[in-house]
Amino acid sequence: MSARTPLILLVVAAFLLAYVLLFERDRPGRSEIAARSGLLLESVVRERITGFRIASGDDRVVLTREGEGFDETWTLEEPKQAPADPEVIQDYLRNWEFAIPVRTRQSPSAEDMLTFGLDTPKAEVTFEMGRSKVRVSLGTGSPVDGGGYVRIDDNPEVAVVGDDVMALFGRTASAFEIKDDAGAPDLLQLTQEDDQEEDADAAVAAP
Repeated sequence: MSARTPLILLVVAAFLLAYVLLFERDRPGRSEIAARSGLLLESVVRERITGFRIASGDDRVVLTREGEGFDETWTLEEPKQAPADPEVIQDYLRNWEFAIPVRTRQSPSAEDMLTFGLDTPKAEVTFEMGRSKVRVSLGTGSPVDGGGYVRIDDNPEVAVVGDDVMALFGRTASAFEIKDDAGAPDLLQLTQEDDQEEDADAAVAAP
C-alpha cells in the first residue's frame, strides 16, 4: 500500500459524507420506510414534503411549502403565483400517502414496459423533500381490469393503481387555490337590514 492510499480513501470518505449530508438527509430513514411497507410510495413521508410538481400533458402545477406546523404556508408557483389552500393540499398528499397498489410487477420485460407506456409517460408527479426528489410516472397503457401503470423513479418495478390514484395526476392549479368568500354573507348588507328592522319596530311601537 502506497503512502497516498490513506489520503485517497480519506477523500472518498469525505465525498460520500458530503453526498449523504446534502442529498440523503431529507429522505426517510429505514424505520420510516419499513413502517410504510406495502404502500405505493414507501419513500415519501408527508411531513417531509417541501414541494411537489404535477405535469400532465401541457399543464404544469408547482407548489412549495414554507415553515412547519402552525407556521406552515403553501404557495402556488406555477402556472401563476398565488396563496394555496393548506387543507386541500394536505388532503391531496394524504391520498398519495395511503395509496396502495392493486398489484406489482417486479421485473417486467422491455416489451412489457412498451406496453405499459412508461417510456413516454402521460403524466408525472414529483415530490420534493428538501434536496431529495421522488418522481411518480403514469404510463399511457391501460390494464385490462382498469386503472393505470405507475413507476417510481427509475425502479424496475411497475405498479397497477386504481382510478382514484390516476385522478391525482390530473389535479389542476385551480383545485389548490384559496377560494374567495363568495358564499359568505355581506356584513354591510346584514347591518343595513338590522337597521331597517329596528326602524320598523320603532315605527310600530310609536303612538
